[in-house]
Parts: sequence; structure tokens; C-alpha cells
Amino acid sequence: MTGGPAASATPRVLPRTWSVVLLPAFAVGCAVLSGCGGIAPQVGQAAEARLEVVPLASYRPAVYTEVARGDTLESVCRRLARDEWPSWRDSLVAHLDPRKLRPGTAFEGACAPGGALEELRVSLDPLRELRLVREGGDIRCERHERAVESEVVRLEGTISSSLFAAVDDAGADPDLAVRVAEIFQWDIDFLRDLRRGDRFVVLACAERVEGEFYRWGTIFAVRFVNGERTLDAFVYPDDEGRLGYYDGQGNPLRKQFLRSPLRFSRVTSRFTMRRYHPVLQRTMPHYGVDYGAPVGTPVMATADGVVTAAGRNGGAGNMVTLRHPNGYETRYLHLSRYGPGVRRGARLAQGDVVGYVGSSGLSTGPHLDYRVKLNGRWINPLTLASPPAKPLDDSRRPRFVSHAEAVVALLEGRDPPPGARG
Repeated sequence: MTGGPAASATPRVLPRTWSVVLLPAFAVGCAVLSGCGGIAPQVGQAAEARLEVVPLASYRPAVYTEVARGDTLESVCRRLARDEWPSWRDSLVAHLDPRKLRPGTAFEGACAPGGALEELRVSLDPLRELRLVREGGDIRCERHERAVESEVVRLEGTISSSLFAAVDDAGADPDLAVRVAEIFQWDIDFLRDLRRGDRFVVLACAERVEGEFYRWGTIFAVRFVNGERTLDAFVYPDDEGRLGYYDGQGNPLRKQFLRSPLRFSRVTSRFTMRRYHPVLQRTMPHYGVDYGAPVGTPVMATADGVVTAAGRNGGAGNMVTLRHPNGYETRYLHLSRYGPGVRRGARLAQGDVVGYVGSSGLSTGPHLDYRVKLNGRWINPLTLASPPAKPLDDSRRPRFVSHAEAVVALLEGRDPPPGARG
């Protein structure tokens, strides 16, 4: 919610102004006595003072209020329209669901010189606005869509502490950092793999509404230099028309398994055959990788699969088990709760929420214990070699390569080669 409490509680009415012209008699007399010319009154006639008042008939006081927590359409309309609030409320109800009235929503309008509300504008979101106008005894309501302006921008930065900080230094918001991390999530763990001095270049569509930044649209390409590796990603439709990201040879970045079930976390314990258990206080195998994260952090399915178990499981606490193609199985332990629709037999896609980080079972603090089996044997999730998804068809690769050559030139700040096709 924006604005102070006072602005939210009471509509603001701008002060009434008038145009006043005064021509006092003494001014006329002064002009004559000074010999500067002017109008001289006849002897015996009293000089008259002329008062001209010009009201601004078109003046319409402005009103403004914001929705506060606990407000209803009725309470908002009472503040704005006073005794006429029922008609304004009824007009709004026909176009705005009262149950979706969000704190911070701005209502602004104008009144007649006598104070009656004449028009009202409601910003539903950065793109949509309701406009209500009184016409005689009726109130007409229209929905307006604001135009979105798009611009392709090139951003580059260097990692000194985190991807978020580097993107912020480059002049972008955190959403762009999350989008970049999603593109490379199969190849880079953005907490374990980042190095000081890593670099990135992004070609993305910046969308603006009425000159103000609205959101990031399509990310057309990204180059990420991670240590000795240089990773390129180009957006391109797959054989079925769905957009995805590919390297310069047309191989998809998407792989069967994500590098991590949490987007941003830290490894607190690794896969080992000998680990001292902090609760049981004895040395025993640890078949998973522990990721420390706050309670409630979403846990993602690392691959497409079917839920074979979802429930309480002794020391593992709340646990979900997924079965995947090619003999793989993943487990997610110590959850605080389960994701939407997660139950035995449910099908989950890669990236769907399995559950949320917790500390259930034998646990000393909030974390996720993530485990992987291959053909019935535990394997180290951090060394899992994940096969890529289906590449582009050979018949489509020449056009993709031409497209990639043109975009690489833009990533490097050069003009695209002659004849390159987009």
C-alpha cells in the first residue's frame, strides 16, 4: 500500500480559487495628480471603485483516496461521494469485484463546484483503469487499457557479491536476476557456482507504461561467463512452437534434472557415507544433500515425475517421493507442508512446487534434505549427470544458427553479420 495513513483515510479537496480585479478610486486620482494622464473625474463627481469578480465556472475540485486495510467499496464511496455514495458504489460493483479490492488501490476524481462527485478513475493495475463519469442522473463506466511501449535493451554486469547485486548495479530490478537464474538453472547453481569476476550480458525487452517501467518482457539472449565457462542462451521456438532456450548449436539448455530443488539456498551438508548425525549423535551415512533455507521457501520438483508417496515418514518428517523416467527417484525431506495438489498418483512437471522448507522429523533447524536414487541405489545429487531435452530438428538448425550468429554480435556490442537472419 502506498501513501500515508492520513491520505488513505480522508479524500483531499484542492482549495477553491477566484479571479478578483480591483480598480480603487484613489488609483485614478493618483494618475491625474502625478500628471501621467488617465481619466480625470468631473468636479463634484465622486470617483467610483469598480469591483469585478470572475468565477472560474470550469473549476472542479479534485478528490483522492486509497483503499486501506478493512475498507469496502461502500466505505470508499462514502468518503468520495458523501450522500450520493450508493449510486457510485452500484456502478463500481458492476465492473469491480468487491472481494478483490486491494489495499493501496487509488481512487481519484473531480467534483462539481458545489462539491458533488462528477467523475472517478480507479487504477486496477498498471495496465487497466476504470473511468466513471456522471451524465445527468446516470453514471457511465468504461474500462481503459493503457498502452505498453517496448524497447530492446542491452545490460551487462560483473559479479562482486551476488547476481542480484550485479543486476542492480547494471540498472535492472531483481526480477531480471531471477529470470536469468531460471534460464541457466540446469547448468549453474547461483549460490555454489558463482565466482567473483563472473560476467553477464543480457538482451531483453523492457516494457513501459506511460513512460514508467512496467516489467521485463522476453529475454532474447544471455551470455554468462562462469569461471572458465562461457554459456550462451538464445530464445527460440521448439518443434511444437513453444519458446525455450538453446545454446549456439541448437541444443536445449533444459535438462531432465535441475541442479537444485531450491532457486536460492546454501548447501549445509553433503552426500557422504560417514556423517555425525546431530540428533542421533552417531556416525552414519547421509544419502542426500541438505540445503539451508527459511521456513516456507518453495521446493521444486527437479524433474517431471509421479508422486509415489506424500506424508509423514519417521525421522524424515513430512516427505514427498517422486518417480521419474530412466530409473530415477527423488525424495524431499523435512517439509513444513506440501505443494498444491501433491498427493499419491499426482503428476508434477519440472519446477512445480513439491512442498515448502520446514524442520519436521529429526531436524535441528529449517532445511531441505534432497535425495536421488538411480535403479534403487543412492547417488550424489551434486554429481548427477543430467541428459538434455530433445534438441531442435536437423531441418530447423540452419535457420537457428543464422539467428544465433546475429544475436551473438549484439551480445558482443557488434553489428550483426550481413545476411544473418532473425
